[in-house]
Amino acid sequence: MIKHYLKVAFRNLLKYKTQNIISIIGLAVGLLCFCICMYCSRFVETTNHCFSNYTRIVELNLYDDQTGTCFSGTQVALSEELRTWAMGEVEAISCMAYSRERSFLAGISEEKSLPYELETIEIDTLYNKVFTPRILAGNWETASRTPNAVILSESTAIKIFGKIETAIGKHLTLMRRLHTSPESTPKTGGIVYTVQVVMEDIPLNNGFSFMTHTDAMVLNDSFGLFQSPKRHDMTGALTYVLLSPHADIAALEQQFSKRNYSYTMYNQAYSVVANYIGDRSQKKGAFVLGWATGIVGTLILLVGLVNFFHFLIGSFLNRTKEYSIMKMAGCNWSQQFCLLFVQSLIVIVASSFLVVWGIELIGDRMDFSLSGITMTFPPAVLLKHALQYIIFLILLCAVICMFVSVRIRRISIQDGMHGGNKRRRKQWGRNFMLGIQFFICWIFVSFTVALFLQSETTTKTLFHTLSQKEKEAILSIPLDYPFMKNEEKLDMVERFKQHAGVKDILLSDIAYTQGVSGNLLMTEKGNDNSWTDIDIMCVPLNFFTFMNIPVKEGRTILTKQDLVMDEVWQNKQKKNVIGMIFYDQNNDYTVCGVCAPFQTDIHNHSGGYAFILYDPSVYVGHCYVKCYPQQQKEVVKWIERIRQKMLPENIPCQVRTFQDDLYEMQAMEYILKDIILFFAMVSIIITLLGVYSSITLDTERRQKEVAVRKVNGAGIRHIIWLFARLYIALLVVTAIISFPLVYMVLQWWKQIYTVFFNCGCWFWTGIFLSVAMVTALTIWFRIMRIARINPVESIKNE
Repeated sequence: MIKHYLKVAFRNLLKYKTQNIISIIGLAVGLLCFCICMYCSRFVETTNHCFSNYTRIVELNLYDDQTGTCFSGTQVALSEELRTWAMGEVEAISCMAYSRERSFLAGISEEKSLPYELETIEIDTLYNKVFTPRILAGNWETASRTPNAVILSESTAIKIFGKIETAIGKHLTLMRRLHTSPESTPKTGGIVYTVQVVMEDIPLNNGFSFMTHTDAMVLNDSFGLFQSPKRHDMTGALTYVLLSPHADIAALEQQFSKRNYSYTMYNQAYSVVANYIGDRSQKKGAFVLGWATGIVGTLILLVGLVNFFHFLIGSFLNRTKEYSIMKMAGCNWSQQFCLLFVQSLIVIVASSFLVVWGIELIGDRMDFSLSGITMTFPPAVLLKHALQYIIFLILLCAVICMFVSVRIRRISIQDGMHGGNKRRRKQWGRNFMLGIQFFICWIFVSFTVALFLQSETTTKTLFHTLSQKEKEAILSIPLDYPFMKNEEKLDMVERFKQHAGVKDILLSDIAYTQGVSGNLLMTEKGNDNSWTDIDIMCVPLNFFTFMNIPVKEGRTILTKQDLVMDEVWQNKQKKNVIGMIFYDQNNDYTVCGVCAPFQTDIHNHSGGYAFILYDPSVYVGHCYVKCYPQQQKEVVKWIERIRQKMLPENIPCQVRTFQDDLYEMQAMEYILKDIILFFAMVSIIITLLGVYSSITLDTERRQKEVAVRKVNGAGIRHIIWLFARLYIALLVVTAIISFPLVYMVLQWWKQIYTVFFNCGCWFWTGIFLSVAMVTALTIWFRIMRIARINPVESIKNE
């Protein structure tokens, strides 16, 4: 019997090969995109679920009753104070400092040491009890009793030392003084840490270091925050409480209330509030990402499912005559159900094969790591999720097949033999599904165009004094290496200059896309209360010519006492600022010129920039190289060879451009643009395939009607309008519904930027005409084909 079911199923699938291929591909692509998007949503929704004590971990925060807001962190002293209490509701209290990047010199062997930048968290000895990390090598008890002990993550230990067992006992030497270190500590650090434990990598969806890979944790840090006298004045830590198994958060809050407890900071009392770590995470902005990816994935899956179910149900109901004959032959409803279910199961299996193949093909290639953000897509997890969705889809198909079987069973044999044409007169269900596809298509296409226009606006605005071509021609070379002496950096720069293709070189203490040199100047000498908020950039003499920044008034910097303001700050003062005197802790400055605005940010309004003379002999953190035309490739190879010779083997020697820095600066915007573009292409293709399938069925079914109209004098224009008006109506109606929704989102999105693209009439008109043109090309061929058929032949064939 199964052989018969398979035979009938394949026969019907081959009868409409094109439509079934469209259904299979559309469903597979929609399901694949849905798996990826829902992985992101589930990743966010399960934040902190990786910890075995997840349901008992509570985060403490300081609450300001006057403003009604919570501090982002707490002081270390809070946990020290709470540990003195005798609370049966609490099993352990753990405190950890904010995650920060530290520069270490790792002793690979007695003869070899290499520098590494490790994302590090300072913790206390109770971290193990609260968060229960899985220890792979070493001993936690030993580490908790050892000064300056390091707990490495598994991947970091393998990256540095090759094996996790090899890492135990190795030394990491700090190369840069901590902000909590005493002033007597050398700037080069010099503190030696010992690797005592290697733990399993902390999942990226943890609440204290979300989407950031933690390389190391430090215990008993002699110069860290926990040992520093500054811990009483800084809210640079997170405090977690592990509740006893029989206690809940209400019992903990009752303890605070009974003691009327408040924490004093900066001579002001603050309440202490408790939240389960899951509840606290739900309020963070990351969950916007979870909802957004979930909605996008659902929309894409819906586009694929609409095609699949529309054709599946349509093909079932079109066979009512066949089913009626089967009933006459004694076929019961269960046999009809099996017949339909086998056919739909074959389509799902074919789509599932494509989904699995797609996950294996692109799974690892989607991983990315940007500045402060890391995301991985494990193929094993994606396959597990895909299997869950496929099972759910199979159950949904079983329900649909059951519904169709019952409906067919209720139709009399006479109606089944003659009722097919009557049912076909109305296609409300199909048209509604097509409308849903167009609606989703409008949303994705609109956001894709908006993201492209905004990214172009962003590129033109950032460092607008440089053209796009100039940004791509400037090489950006980081030199912020704590393992190198400043003299060695200057020697490297001198070697760069030796190439004939180098036109000019600009040195700085910090990359211009990563921050500023300072942000405070005083208008009165020695009066700290006379400060003015302004971004300070230390720049060399050739800065203004190198960056094409015109000086509008006065002159450029010549001495250490000179200062140049940009027009933004002068406009805020509403007066001429040339000749004004400013002060910092060490020097006096006189404004000698006013330059054009220096635009480095498009999310926050600039308060203005002040430029003072930079001395590269003190510290070099970055180098920009401008090349002569047609010689950039040779200069890049020259610089990479020099860097390869002078830098340790683990430091990448590849050279980037200034435009690459800008792309990294706006990485999320560009990544989102590419993702939405992909989804837009998927939705357009699936929608057009659905339109093609629909117009094909329409033209084949209505050949006799077209023939009669042509005999009665209808021309090609009338035939075109007969079929095209439906799709014009669908385009217009769905655009009227979707465009206002997109506009509302764009207005919310606009608030994030200081500059935004013009989303006026031409924006919407261009989108509508583009999609309408593509849709017209899709249906034009089929309409023209039926419009040219000889009516006599059509009637004869009918």
